[in-house]
Amino acid sequence: MVAHKPDAESLRHHGVNGKHSGSTRKSGGDRLKLLGGASGIYFFFIRYGKMQEKIFRYRGAAGQQFTAVWSLQFFEACVNVLVALIGRTCTGTMDLRSLHMHRLLMCSGLGQVVSKYCLSASLAAGLSFPVATLAKSAKMLPVMIGSLLVGGQRFSARQWAQAGAIVGGTSIVTYAEQGAKAGGRSTAAGLALVLLALGCDGVVGGVQRRFKRQCKEEGKQERSYDMMFWTNLYMALAALVAALSKQELLAFRSFARKNPKVFGDILQLSACGAMGQACIFWTIANFDSVVCTAVTTTRKLASVLLSLAERSQGESLSPTGW
Repeated sequence: MVAHKPDAESLRHHGVNGKHSGSTRKSGGDRLKLLGGASGIYFFFIRYGKMQEKIFRYRGAAGQQFTAVWSLQFFEACVNVLVALIGRTCTGTMDLRSLHMHRLLMCSGLGQVVSKYCLSASLAAGLSFPVATLAKSAKMLPVMIGSLLVGGQRFSARQWAQAGAIVGGTSIVTYAEQGAKAGGRSTAAGLALVLLALGCDGVVGGVQRRFKRQCKEEGKQERSYDMMFWTNLYMALAALVAALSKQELLAFRSFARKNPKVFGDILQLSACGAMGQACIFWTIANFDSVVCTAVTTTRKLASVLLSLAERSQGESLSPTGW
């Protein structure tokens, strides 16, 4: 029996061995996936940033401000766990009985909760929201370094140059604002906290990359809600221990009761954070932490521009900052 030999027209239409057309569909599908994840990250975290700024800029009748940062992290993580649990119920779970994989998830959770605490604590310490957010936008470089050292990922010279340009630009803005507002809202303590947050981001990026590699080696399909559930569970436990050690839970409850408006903002913050995290873990599961960081970096810049647009002229960035 003679096998039929496809003609040139068939090859052009279907692609050689059928690979070309499948690759094209996959590439188009990947772009749609990235667009969907990025849209969710933008939508929910821009609102999250507005609520975060509102909470830490609030002053009560007696001039008191919100300082129970660890309690806020615990509350947020609990809401994230609840949303992830619902997602796991709807989409299924993956086999995570491996102790090594749980160690990676625990390291990721601890790194993330410390990073989030440092950013919130920098706002509570007096660092302005635009400066804190711009400084945090430099996280792409530490995430790449963490992915290289911990996760074994390689990057091109062009990628390093792009990350360096982002870090250089945000550093100039941060330095300009620190000098322009010396003795004001931007404080050295706040900037030190942001630097610590960036270091934690680098560790988290590397751990997440290693987790993806471990899943591939064990032949397991990553599920975003599983990653979100376990990471936030470890975040909640760490934040609870810290809040109890600092006796913050009662202070958090008292402040929320005396200032119900702020508690409403905290609820919105937590809801937007949970939905935004679902989009983040979905993006990480389908791509990697560096791609996700590129999306969140541009989102932070959008948050800063919106924040400045809502402020009075006297609170805008300096000419050097622009």
